[in-house]
Amino acid sequence: MNKQTPSGFEQHLENLSLPDAKIRNQQELKLTIINSKKSLRISLWLLLVPCIALLEGFFQSAFHILLPPWSWLVKFSPAMPIWVRFSIFLMVLIVIPGFAVLVNLFGILWFKYDRNEHVLHVAIRVRQRNIWVIVFAGLVALLFIGHTIANWMTNG
Repeated sequence: MNKQTPSGFEQHLENLSLPDAKIRNQQELKLTIINSKKSLRISLWLLLVPCIALLEGFFQSAFHILLPPWSWLVKFSPAMPIWVRFSIFLMVLIVIPGFAVLVNLFGILWFKYDRNEHVLHVAIRVRQRNIWVIVFAGLVALLFIGHTIANWMTNG
């Protein structure tokens, strides 16, 4: 048989990085969902969106300067239905920071399954940067959840 050269897809599959899994004596399996450095990078990129929105809101209220995309929201939001405005608020200021918290938690959680005892052990690898991102993103999400509840209670 003639051996053909591997295609780009086959080369990509051969170079694919696998999750950290260590099997000892076929009795236990250790697994991390995502690398802590990757989760930190992903979370920082995700947190850039709400931080930009908060910074632009601050510039509008303190200095009366409108910057895009905040200026677009101010200009076009009166024409939008309330559910669209609420969805934008929900996504940018609550869902994205919440997702950043989850990604970082998956980066520092370590799962170990012991087949003999049928027990799943969950441990946390303390990575200070990841913990700080979890705290910051959690506070941003909780701040705006509280703001939404307070606004609903005063208007509702």
